[in-house]
Amino acid sequence: MNFRYIRTLRKLFLPAVLSVGTIGWAQTPQAAADEEEIEAEDSDDLEQQEYLASPVVIPDDVDDIDIPIPSFIHRTANHIIYNGADWSRLRQAVLNSTNKPVNIVHIGDSHIQADISTSTTRRLLQYDFGNAGRGLISPLKISGTNQPTDFTFSSHGSWSANKLMSQSWRQTVGFTGCSIRPHTSSSSLTIATCSPEDYDPFRSVTIFHSGRMQVTSVEGPDGEQLKYRAIPSKNYTQILLNEPVDNISVRFNSAGDLTVFGASLSGDRAGLFYHNIGNNGATYSTYNRIGNVGEGISPLSPDLVILSLGTNEAFGRLDTSGLRSAIDRLVKNIKASNPNALILLTTPMECHKAFTTTKKTRVRTKATRKRKARYRTVNKTVRTYSVNPNIAPIRDAILAYGKQNGIAVYDWYEVAGGRGASNTWISHDLFAKDRVHHTRTAYNIEGRLLYEALLDALRNP
Repeated sequence: MNFRYIRTLRKLFLPAVLSVGTIGWAQTPQAAADEEEIEAEDSDDLEQQEYLASPVVIPDDVDDIDIPIPSFIHRTANHIIYNGADWSRLRQAVLNSTNKPVNIVHIGDSHIQADISTSTTRRLLQYDFGNAGRGLISPLKISGTNQPTDFTFSSHGSWSANKLMSQSWRQTVGFTGCSIRPHTSSSSLTIATCSPEDYDPFRSVTIFHSGRMQVTSVEGPDGEQLKYRAIPSKNYTQILLNEPVDNISVRFNSAGDLTVFGASLSGDRAGLFYHNIGNNGATYSTYNRIGNVGEGISPLSPDLVILSLGTNEAFGRLDTSGLRSAIDRLVKNIKASNPNALILLTTPMECHKAFTTTKKTRVRTKATRKRKARYRTVNKTVRTYSVNPNIAPIRDAILAYGKQNGIAVYDWYEVAGGRGASNTWISHDLFAKDRVHHTRTAYNIEGRLLYEALLDALRNP
């Protein structure tokens, strides 16, 4: 196949070395002979899991998709491992994208919720094959968590919200991993695209929900009434507009049973959709807890579903057998409702884990008029970081599952540098302070590399 290359990425395949900036990282402290050290691994795991499920703040450094790829990246490993999977149907769908849009759905954890790497992959693929629209968006901000900056999903009304990682759900959590329920029978939602680079209009909005939604009006940003046609369905309501817009307010009535999960924005034009579903702290098991992810994404007509999970599993007790079962359950759930969709698993790259040690330390107290200075023993807490030992076996389990079940795998662990990559990334300022998430530059690199691997898979049978 002959596909257009991106003009702005002429150096795409030319490796270059990022300037090195070193940052210190703590080794496990050497305890004195008379000090008592206590490992608190279980409490560390619980604390870190709660942190990973919290809103993620990504350092706002470089936002440039045309940045050099570091020389320590394993470019020779940057390809899809097919494991016998037949990708010819997807290649044909891409060839026909001028007549019918191609749909890719990328599901994952906080790395995906931030939509930095996926945004890079989306923009590059859409440059090649056409921008069919922004695709799926979720009410993340209303749910009390971080939301990508290229869209608005808001309301002036009062809502009850649920997130995937909540211990108990007061209401249904849909396939997006979050849900909102209005407190009043008459409500409104503002939906908009707000890309600083390109005007990204949409002509139809599909709002995914359970319960009854009766659309009463659609307004533009200045309150002007827009012509529309609302088409209700079992799990969603589609709103067709007479002209392309980038900002609307949808007013509707409900009967107390309405729960909204997200919306898909379409330009009603040829090209490619790159939908992303991400939830902080998510694992294969937590998506299985939803129970109907496959049915939920079915209206998106996915040609390819990418599953990028495994990092959060590494911060609990290692159970590779349970992981393989959880992968199998989610894959089968997706395939049951989307039999023609390809599945692509990705492995997590090496990261660090925080360890807390408590040791007894002698400290000197201040002298007073009545008492001389003296020493007393106190407990001092020290936090240190080292490579998370669970990442490698989780990566191996994902590779093994893909090989045994004929499911394609993208081995991000190896592409990123393999064993020891996390320390290299840290020394190049590519990890955030938690040493699990990345900087914006690093996510851009990750998104570009996945784009390269996908493009190669689509170009070469």
